[in-house]
Amino acid sequence: MTAAAARAVAQADERAAALAVTAAADALRRAERVWIGTHVDPDGDAIGSALGLAHILRSLGKVVTVACQDAPPRDGIWLPGAHDIVASGPDGHPAAHGGHATAHGRHPAAHGRHPTAHGGHATAAAAPYDLAVAVDAGDAGRLGTLHAADTWAAQPTLVIDHHVSNTGFGDVDCIVPSASSTCEILLAVADALGVPLTAEAATCLLCGIVTDTIGFRTPSTSAATLASAGRLVADGADLAEVAHRVFLSRPLAGLRLEGRALDRLVMDGPFAISWLSLSDFEGLGAAPEDGRGIVQTLATAVEPLAVALLRERHDGTFDVSLRAKSAVDLVPAARALGGGGHALAAGGRTPGPLPAALDAVRQALAKHVAAAE
Repeated sequence: MTAAAARAVAQADERAAALAVTAAADALRRAERVWIGTHVDPDGDAIGSALGLAHILRSLGKVVTVACQDAPPRDGIWLPGAHDIVASGPDGHPAAHGGHATAHGRHPAAHGRHPTAHGGHATAAAAPYDLAVAVDAGDAGRLGTLHAADTWAAQPTLVIDHHVSNTGFGDVDCIVPSASSTCEILLAVADALGVPLTAEAATCLLCGIVTDTIGFRTPSTSAATLASAGRLVADGADLAEVAHRVFLSRPLAGLRLEGRALDRLVMDGPFAISWLSLSDFEGLGAAPEDGRGIVQTLATAVEPLAVALLRERHDGTFDVSLRAKSAVDLVPAARALGGGGHALAAGGRTPGPLPAALDAVRQALAKHVAAAE
């Protein structure tokens, strides 16, 4: 592609992103009672985007509920509002399974119908909310027990996300793959709404950006990302505190768990693979969240083209985290494993037992991961 052609594509993406952000802001502006849900096993961008959007909407006088199937992780539970997150879907009822106790692949696009009081949805009287929003969820399944087809369709819906594999599952879809994080998109949404950010909102959004860029180190970190972070600091977010909470506050059990994954790391052709069992977590006293960032450490190895970390779940399946630092595309392999994500950071899930799971990951990597030209 010539430089001129690349500039044209970038400009088209910027225009599409601007339209998507405007559509999202319009949907939020019309709603008065908003449900916000994010993905299972949440990270800093998931919790930060859900809480950040909640703070933004509450400053406009809207009634907001934030939900997640799983409890916030250690690096997100400190965020303002995290203790008020519930485990119920937009129907207002607790999730059918799981949940937690509470203190109370394409160009960015906005498509489909704008939320309305009717338009094929149940009327406002039939649902507790007049807008349901999914943030940082690459597909409906990532909402876990919070999502059911009938309750999702009971009111207008909005999806705000940055995963390239997200094809859209809302009435309005604000999907911007060029953004470093969902929190970066939400800063643009706040601007479109004309909302000055509180320190609480800024802190939540900065947490998401710092988390998903691994401290501004990923290829998705752009000049716009750095400018967004600067604005959030100016609005009251403490970058040093956020970085400390996200990267420098790990329990000993988590460090020992990482050591176990490193001991098992083996090269398999151009890839490196490791795994963690439930007994590893239980024996070391580690929380499920303690396994999430380990794949980043594995990805610092010089030799492999990509790395995979398998983590056993209570249902006998294995979560698969994929990372690459070279010019490769992990999304096809993640899709083969029932997941998705970004070119250099993706994931999926595969059935056990461990030998079968390892074999499935090896096959997906060998068949679907290729170096970029």
